[in-house]
Amino acid sequence: MQSLPRSAVRLLPGPFLDAQATALDYLLSLDTDRLLAPLRREAGLPAVAESYGNWENSGLDGHTVGHALSGAALMSAVTDDPRPRAMVERLVQGVVECQDALGTGYVGGVPDGVRLWRRVATGQVDPDSFVLGGAWVPWYNLHKLFAGLLDAHRHAGSDLALAAVRRLADWWDRVAAGMDDDTHEAMLRTEFGGMCEALADLADVTGTDRYAALARRFLDRSLLQPLREHRDVLDGMHANTQIAKAVGYQRLGEVVDDPGLRDAARFFWRTMTRHRTFSFGGNSVREHLHPRDDFGSALESPEGPETCNTYNMLKLSRALFLEEPDAEVLDHYERATVNHILSSLHPKGGLVYFTPVRPGHYRVVSTPQNCFWCCVGTGLENHAKYGELVYTAEDGDLFVNLFIASRLSLPERNLVLEQTTTAPYDSEVLLAVRSAPATPVAIHLRVPGWHEGPPQVRVNGTPAEGGPAPLTTRRGEGGRPLTYVRLERQWRAGDTITMRLRPRVSAELLPDGSPWVSFRYGPTVLAAEGDRGDLVGHFADDSRMGHVAGGPLRPLEHLPVVLARSTSELAAGVRRLAPDRPAFALEHVDARPGESVVLVPFAGIHESRYVLYFPVAEPERLQERRAELRKADEAALTLYDRTVDAVAAGEQQPESDHRFEGQDTWSELTDGVRWRAATGWWSYRLTDHAGAATGLQVILLPSAGAGPTRVLVDGQVLDTLTPEAETEEVSRVLPLHADRPAGPVEVRFEAVGPAATIRLREVRLVR
Repeated sequence: MQSLPRSAVRLLPGPFLDAQATALDYLLSLDTDRLLAPLRREAGLPAVAESYGNWENSGLDGHTVGHALSGAALMSAVTDDPRPRAMVERLVQGVVECQDALGTGYVGGVPDGVRLWRRVATGQVDPDSFVLGGAWVPWYNLHKLFAGLLDAHRHAGSDLALAAVRRLADWWDRVAAGMDDDTHEAMLRTEFGGMCEALADLADVTGTDRYAALARRFLDRSLLQPLREHRDVLDGMHANTQIAKAVGYQRLGEVVDDPGLRDAARFFWRTMTRHRTFSFGGNSVREHLHPRDDFGSALESPEGPETCNTYNMLKLSRALFLEEPDAEVLDHYERATVNHILSSLHPKGGLVYFTPVRPGHYRVVSTPQNCFWCCVGTGLENHAKYGELVYTAEDGDLFVNLFIASRLSLPERNLVLEQTTTAPYDSEVLLAVRSAPATPVAIHLRVPGWHEGPPQVRVNGTPAEGGPAPLTTRRGEGGRPLTYVRLERQWRAGDTITMRLRPRVSAELLPDGSPWVSFRYGPTVLAAEGDRGDLVGHFADDSRMGHVAGGPLRPLEHLPVVLARSTSELAAGVRRLAPDRPAFALEHVDARPGESVVLVPFAGIHESRYVLYFPVAEPERLQERRAELRKADEAALTLYDRTVDAVAAGEQQPESDHRFEGQDTWSELTDGVRWRAATGWWSYRLTDHAGAATGLQVILLPSAGAGPTRVLVDGQVLDTLTPEAETEEVSRVLPLHADRPAGPVEVRFEAVGPAATIRLREVRLVR
């Protein structure tokens, strides 16, 4: 299957065009001089503007400029607005000015980057999950610039950007030439973004094998080998780190024609979508992949799937579909797009990092001049991509894959086709031929798996001649068959095609079968809108933890419980309220007196709490189910209410958001659980603005062979932990010094003697 030029598709009025326009306004609100400021600083050039704050001046400096380049380049291709192309030109010129000033080919905003890469070149990598040589994910940061320059060339036609990214790659080629393979591979323990993909792209664009060889060194064989063997080793891993690797496997596999790499990428995709993905297309909790056999507890966290993950899963899905079309891949692409991506943009501007799946919680929205999270960066790109897979071609035939209002213009074929409806909100898909070639063309309309009954298709208002239109089926190896209606004729301007759709209501349990259910109408995930109270930090400030919805948790005990004796009964209790709007009543539920449950498209819920998943019980087990919910509340809500601040040790974003520092320290993964230890020390900076904390709670894992561990708070020894013969994790609360002042709290763990410290899973300030 062949993709079509992005410039060939223009969105037409509907929710996707609205989102695209809102995202473009957000992008254009950013000041290019401020985005370039970290690069100018590192190049030794005089400042012309102050750097943005938040992640842009606290370690990930300059990462947003690459995303802005990609977003502006994409927007220049998919709109007729001249402003994004002008933004591309300003940013590329600014990057090149910094690159020229340094004179080595290197350019970037990584703090003290020149000296960092010199140390790396000598083998001083000192890697951890998010720290390389003392810097916060520098390769992840630099990858954004690689990708942005490539996109500026591919989508905005900038030859200057291509020259710049080649100089950048050539710089790394010279540096990497002195690194042995073991050192280079060790470096990949730290998140490195899509460097494999970017270098493979560069090899493809330039036809240079040397860049493909550089891409191979970014494969990270610690993940690749088990994927080649079709083994799922993903429990507890940082999700987006692994997804970006798999995107690289697929892309390099395409460029160098390596079926083994592509097979590993497809196995990864199936593992993620079949066993680790929520109904709306997102995955992970607190950025990490939850154990695939324990999804029920994932609903307890206020930090749900990360938008960046879905951004990368859509990249992978698109590539797999173009390689080998099948329904499973396209269904996931559609579901993730119309639910997670569309919902991640506030209608008035603002982008979402976490989408909690905890019932009754809410999302936090970025503000343009304050928030520079990773999901703001990918959000600058996401909403320019809605048209990328709506239409494809093969052997001269045209395929309509997605139902998004849009116009396809292929002037070289004298073909213009308009799709003016958006399923499932409209009951018919309507396509109009505005211009047609002089020879017959076959148009294939996808029959989605969420449609009930045989497809009803009309051409110019009448059924196809000779009975029902013929169906064609595509089946990818190991996937599901993909069905299209095939219409071939000599088309003329003014011809119309209509296909009536009957979206089914379906119910979906959590991936591990836990008794929680989500509902869909066609591809659209439905949710119940909740109350609007206590939306603490809903529009985020520039604080490091501003992307987390820190308001109070709602109890699970009082949720409506869906009553059903079998999974086949779950969807039977969903009744549409009116034919002119997608709103549904959820019946067959046990709810509080006078409470009704109305389900609406999740993507349309903003500035409110919501419920995506409802507890399920057989009618005779209702009280037992409510007791289970009450028990979960007792533990989770009590701890949440007692918590002043907390860090999950070894997890990337919690540690970086709490100003992690350390020496001779490492994080590891054991049975899906992350922990940190050291033969030296490490520290965090927690927050206690009101001075309310009275204790420091630590959760320790079994630590055979560990030695004593000294715990210090603000430089004073609080306690020395001695290892015991525990076989399970233990929790201890250490009383804080009574005269401790309010404000930041530095907590430090250090080894006493030559042995490693105890393995720490979590540290928490408690009231």
